[in-house]
Amino acid sequence: MARICTNCGLETYSSDSTCEHCGKPFEVKQKPIKENIFQYYIDAIKQYSNFNGRCGRREFWMFMLVNFLIIFTGLFIGVILLSILIESVLSYLVMLIMLMISFIYSAFILFPLLSISVRRLHDQDRSGLFLLFNFIPWVGNLAVIILLALPGTPYDNKYGSTTK
Repeated sequence: MARICTNCGLETYSSDSTCEHCGKPFEVKQKPIKENIFQYYIDAIKQYSNFNGRCGRREFWMFMLVNFLIIFTGLFIGVILLSILIESVLSYLVMLIMLMISFIYSAFILFPLLSISVRRLHDQDRSGLFLLFNFIPWVGNLAVIILLALPGTPYDNKYGSTTK
């Protein structure tokens, strides 16, 4: 079980009785884990306008997983419907409806996605402006994905207290 220093937020799996970062004694404390992955998604949607604070890796990647599952499910249903209605006038209607649904979902998820991405960068003590690297084709997108995957600072930073 991971132990988390209540003073500096450092997480460790060692058996030492004091924190190697700040020297304070450890209190055994488990990370709170939400009951299901959809709770992470709902929490991110609720905080769509919160660009302050920090967001841990688990919260960010669980949100991305649920987002991917929703998109994949929509695509799967669309492909099934189109394969059933192939060569039919209804296939064009289904394509139009699926296009409208995907546009509405993309517009709906834009601000929660930006918000959680900015808070994820804040967890690493970086500005949300690093998301602008996405406008550099290929290299910028890869750089942002790598940045979002890096661990956050194990101590409080200028964007808030630790997420660990």
